[in-house]
Amino acid sequence: MAETYDEFVKVLYIDIDRIIYQLEENPELRRNDNEDRLTIDIENQLRCMGYNASHDSKVGGHTDLSVRKGSFLWIGEAKIHKSSYDYLWEGFQQLSTRYSTGDSNQRDGGILIYIRCKDTASILKRWQDYLREKNLPDYSCEPCKIRSLSFFSTHKHERSGQAFQIRHMPVILHFDPKDKSGRTSKSS
Repeated sequence: MAETYDEFVKVLYIDIDRIIYQLEENPELRRNDNEDRLTIDIENQLRCMGYNASHDSKVGGHTDLSVRKGSFLWIGEAKIHKSSYDYLWEGFQQLSTRYSTGDSNQRDGGILIYIRCKDTASILKRWQDYLREKNLPDYSCEPCKIRSLSFFSTHKHERSGQAFQIRHMPVILHFDPKDKSGRTSKSS
């Protein structure tokens, strides 16, 4: 089991990725799922893995996903991306200015980005550009080594004044088959 905050977050990200991969396998069945439904599915799987995970916990507001281990706390915000990056920005702001303190026991967080549009890589690239244009204090961005579509952003946390790292995690839910049998069974 993780003894340090860094170990806790590292293992958590590996497990969240495993859950995301499962969610992505059947996007045709998730086309009508809202943010809460998708996030509760992630929360439930984390709980089955032994995590103290919760949805809609009160931590500076109602967080989409909170995961605790002792005094360690990781908070995740979830958004369905449609076309405007302003909605994702609102989630970023909720996570970094309302929910998290940025203290040493919660210096990381995450944004789950549910994407039903095609070309997830381009969407994530534009999201990185959007964040860069916000001129956040001490902002930096780096790719995730364990999942190529995810990335990390770091900026000076407004409340703590310390570096706060956010992992941006896409969940690919685009579904638009081009084959005849796929088109006729889209709602399967």
